Amino acid sequence: MVSGTKMGQAFDWPSRLSVASTVARALASMHKKLHDDGISHGNLKSSNILLNQSLEACVSEYGLLPVPADTDHDDNQNDVDNSSSEGNSFSFSEVRSKSKSKPKKKPAHAADAFRSDVYGYGVVLLEMLTGKTVQNNGVSLPTWVHSVVREEWTVEVFDKHLISEGASEERMVNVLQVAIKCVNPSAYERPAMSQVAVMVDAIREDDERSSSSPGY
Repeated sequence: MVSGTKMGQAFDWPSRLSVASTVARALASMHKKLHDDGISHGNLKSSNILLNQSLEACVSEYGLLPVPADTDHDDNQNDVDNSSSEGNSFSFSEVRSKSKSKPKKKPAHAADAFRSDVYGYGVVLLEMLTGKTVQNNGVSLPTWVHSVVREEWTVEVFDKHLISEGASEERMVNVLQVAIKCVNPSAYERPAMSQVAVMVDAIREDDERSSSSPGY
């Protein structure tokens, strides 16, 4: 899910923005619903974002996390088994509510896990913007992007397919800025997924307004 065509359809700028928006809203919703349980995605990457024939996104493998050592194994084992058997694939329109029949202690590592999801989402954004994979010639994608932006060669970051189709450089830069915030080396300086979803949605809506305006 990086560049070119998907299932015979061009993975163009509007499609990428739509996927980015859907994934951000889905993660924000799941983070909100499962915050008290401390359940993050845990392994967000582009291969866990599935696209149907209409290029609509679905986030898979949510919550596949090990049981923390400081929780009561017996109290949580049934919940882990049930979540595994249900299949952890969620679309934004079909997010599943989790049972809250009894209060649970949020694991100590939960906050860091949610911030790791934000980092993973930022990497996915960078993949969509650059057309490159997580490891670019042996260098991590966030490291490469930071190095290019520091040299003020920002346009060199973007996928040549996006440039050739005439995607808005201003809005690509806006998405890039969101991605850079998400991959901040300091986990505590990363925005929450709810904030990320608002930012990406605003960019997508602006892009749609511009595309539908006369003379575009």
